[in-house]
Amino acid sequence: MKKISIRITEQQYEFIESLVASGDYANISEVIREALRIFMTRKKKEIKELIGDEIKWMGENV
Repeated sequence: MKKISIRITEQQYEFIESLVASGDYANISEVIREALRIFMTRKKKEIKELIGDEIKWMGENV
């Protein structure tokens, strides 16, 4: 697993913290990973609709 550093707005941070505080997620990393999974799914669907083929993404199991 890779470690990265990002800058987010105060509003974004407060939202993420509220999700953790509510118990929906155990920590900030879980929130970010879930958001990224949702984003990746949406982007894959958009690209598939554009080119009409299944795409194998780097690091993805076949």
